[in-house]
Amino acid sequence: MSTRAWYDYYIIDPESGTMTLAMRFYKWGDGTPENALAEYRLFNKRMQQLGGQLPVAWLDRLLRDQLGDLHATLPPQFATAAFLFLLQRASDEEQRQFWHRYKPPEERPDFHLRFALDEALTAKPFEIPPQTDPLLERVRRFLATAHFLRPWRDYALRLDLLDWLQYITQPTRSADMGAIAGDWLPAWDIAYRFRFFFWIDSQRPLRIGQMAIELCRRDGTDLLSVTDATADEWECEQRDALREIVRASDINITSLALLQHDYATTPDRFWPFREQPNPEETTRRARLEALRPSRNILVRQIDKRFGPAVADETRSILEQIDDFDLLLELTGPVIEAADSAAWLRALRHVCGS
Repeated sequence: MSTRAWYDYYIIDPESGTMTLAMRFYKWGDGTPENALAEYRLFNKRMQQLGGQLPVAWLDRLLRDQLGDLHATLPPQFATAAFLFLLQRASDEEQRQFWHRYKPPEERPDFHLRFALDEALTAKPFEIPPQTDPLLERVRRFLATAHFLRPWRDYALRLDLLDWLQYITQPTRSADMGAIAGDWLPAWDIAYRFRFFFWIDSQRPLRIGQMAIELCRRDGTDLLSVTDATADEWECEQRDALREIVRASDINITSLALLQHDYATTPDRFWPFREQPNPEETTRRARLEALRPSRNILVRQIDKRFGPAVADETRSILEQIDDFDLLLELTGPVIEAADSAAWLRALRHVCGS
């Protein structure tokens, strides 16, 4: 059976003296201590290349724009921890695509999503420019997927925030092996628990100053403190091999218990986070959905008569109409309008815009 693990990301603010559990997820497959240390090195390498300033602002802006007032209910520095998760998912997808490299493009799992996203990016350039770093480019495309194809408003009543964050990184609806966000309690089948700790810069909160890791067994006890009296030969060999990796790679090791003496833990108020339905808005969405076929018929007629640009402008106005009689009233101007300007004037007059 593939090795499974549970990950916790803690953000530490030295100035306020607080430590926040800001991200957690399950890893299905390759959840070994050796891979956790490789992930530590991955983060550390990127932070060294960028002077500790990962482009967390990309995700921070997206969350503020998409969540609106709900953004204030997130744990402190959630964007930093979530960005690191996206970097982890980018690494997962990079490896997964490697296994599909010999397949024709149309047979790869990401074919449909990639096609739709490329089309959206061509039609309307994204605010984040293309990146030369392959992992940062994948993160950019995750965020573009959230912006253009899978916005929070379309999924907020069905998914909690962690599920949505996971979904924007997946080619399909199904979560494959690798890092999987969505649960907020460790699964029963894990073999290990890994805790990552990130110290932010008090003057620049989106900058990470240093990091450390704790490797644990499934029950949360320290994996590196195994003694010969309690361990079998294999465990002792694993411990020694891990210690050698830690030494050779200059990896900072710490523990949650130790840090809890130095930092106050902020209250855990996040994991069931999801949008609460507004009855009026839900009813209006239902009316809008019921009118979708009628809107599409009108837009197709406009496209035939006046071209795609006028059709796009028409669609943006029609998508605000939830009254069938009002849509019916517009069929006359579609037929009678002499040109596109006359049609748009009639449309705005009927809609009061």
